[in-house]
Amino acid sequence: MIYDSLPVLASVISSISRAGLNVVDRMQFQRLDVCPLVMGYWNNVLPVFLLLPIIFISPAFDYYVNDIFSYKVICLSILIQCVAYSFSFAFRKLRITDVAVLSKAADLTVPLALVLLGFYLIPYSFFLLLPAILTIFILSAGTNVAKKTYKSSIVLVSTLTAQGIYAYFVGLTIFFDREFWGLLSAAFSVLVWRFIFSSMFMIYKKRISHLYCFPHHFLSHSGFYFRGLLTVITQVTFIFAIAADNLMNVWPILNAAGFLGAIFAYFFLGEKLAPRDFLFTLFVFFISGIVLLVLNS
Repeated sequence: MIYDSLPVLASVISSISRAGLNVVDRMQFQRLDVCPLVMGYWNNVLPVFLLLPIIFISPAFDYYVNDIFSYKVICLSILIQCVAYSFSFAFRKLRITDVAVLSKAADLTVPLALVLLGFYLIPYSFFLLLPAILTIFILSAGTNVAKKTYKSSIVLVSTLTAQGIYAYFVGLTIFFDREFWGLLSAAFSVLVWRFIFSSMFMIYKKRISHLYCFPHHFLSHSGFYFRGLLTVITQVTFIFAIAADNLMNVWPILNAAGFLGAIFAYFFLGEKLAPRDFLFTLFVFFISGIVLLVLNS
């Protein structure tokens, strides 16, 4: 019974730590003039070195050799890194509250995609709930901001959807029935490939010098180290969460990071939260809750 509840607990921890990451990322864009590609690369360096000693002195190393060369782990890593980039670019123009509302659209797009693939059966009228959430997002961000950020918004929802669908299948194939050290090895392998992918992306963009020239102002910025720790916590608990028997039970919890991030932003960044912001976020959570109940009925 306790083991069955671990994915739910992991999803709660992952959501909270992801909310912390949202605040730190938003703070970096406010205080530091850094390209998201550069920031993403260096933000992936520290988590790898934090977990590296644990992997090599623990039973997780027995799984590591197979995990690091698993194409399924590599694909998942790329998707997760794309989601991270999507959030980074979204935070450049949107408030954390707006991103919170927008990201809840993935609570609908993931199960709706699984319905189209034949894995769930729900009334097609639920498709109408997606435009409702997108309308709430436009009202929350404002028409002008929504027009300026529609490309990054589409990319964010698309990457979250792709990640959710892939996690549904991957959780049933390579993570299911793994014990603690096996899951930890998988989480570390994902971090390693995220680091590799982010460095390759910078080379593609001809930013090779940034791979060797560390932005020294990051060293004096406490958020850099705090973010590294949060990334480790988020990544490890995310892998534990998607190992759940029924991913649809934990996916709305994982996607609650945006709502928690809006609360954290109010206290730590001074972002204003109007009463309508609470109404918007509560309403989209209500919609995703209805979908969850229908999927499990």
